[in-house]
Amino acid sequence: MWVNEAHPAYRRAAASRSEGYHLALASALALAPLAVEPSKEHAFVTAFLTSWGAAIDRRKPGAGRSRRR
Repeated sequence: MWVNEAHPAYRRAAASRSEGYHLALASALALAPLAVEPSKEHAFVTAFLTSWGAAIDRRKPGAGRSRRR
């Protein structure tokens, strides 16, 4: 996915530190027509974002962080 970092909407998302959410939403909206029938697109987007949001709960404490010993 390419992001136009000069676009005012991106700059606003960056300023509010919500780029991840907006990338997830754009991905869900792009995938929905390919994944489900038109009448189910809203439910797909909702389920996609729910799963994306729940992923933070599945992370192991300290995952991705280097620890000094």
